[in-house]
Amino acid sequence: MAHMEQVRVIKRYANRKLYDTRDSRYVTLDRIAELVRNGEEVKVLDNRSKRDLTKVTLAQIIYEEQKSGNATAWSVRSLRDFIQEGRERLFSTLKDGPVGKLVGRAEELGAEVREAADDRVRALLEGAAAHVKQLQAEVARLQERIEELERKVRQTADRSQRKHDSAEPPE
Repeated sequence: MAHMEQVRVIKRYANRKLYDTRDSRYVTLDRIAELVRNGEEVKVLDNRSKRDLTKVTLAQIIYEEQKSGNATAWSVRSLRDFIQEGRERLFSTLKDGPVGKLVGRAEELGAEVREAADDRVRALLEGAAAHVKQLQAEVARLQERIEELERKVRQTADRSQRKHDSAEPPE
């Protein structure tokens, strides 16, 4: 399981000893290989120059495992292809293998989630638009009612004024 902590720094001393700064102890290439297999992010630095030796150390681990016969994952063909075609070959292998399938499935799921979210937003907007139309219709009805009431008030005021005018004695 990968640690959520920062990168584990391994210092390489001039005498070629490797020192794990997190655990405060010397480690072997086998221990570094174990850390990497367990998902640890490892960085190997030259203690004096601070130069990053991670790639060289990982290549050395592969070499030592091949030399001892402990590694079966790297065939001669895959190592040759890696050297000849470099990163592109590695990426292609990853893309076409289980990792690529996981990435493809993740992309499919992402598209499904986006589509579902779009559908939900569309439904919400359509519902809101219908509600706005209802409110607009209600406002229009209220406006008509207000205009009708204003007419009645004017008519009543006009009648009242006429009555008042007719009730006054002429001068």
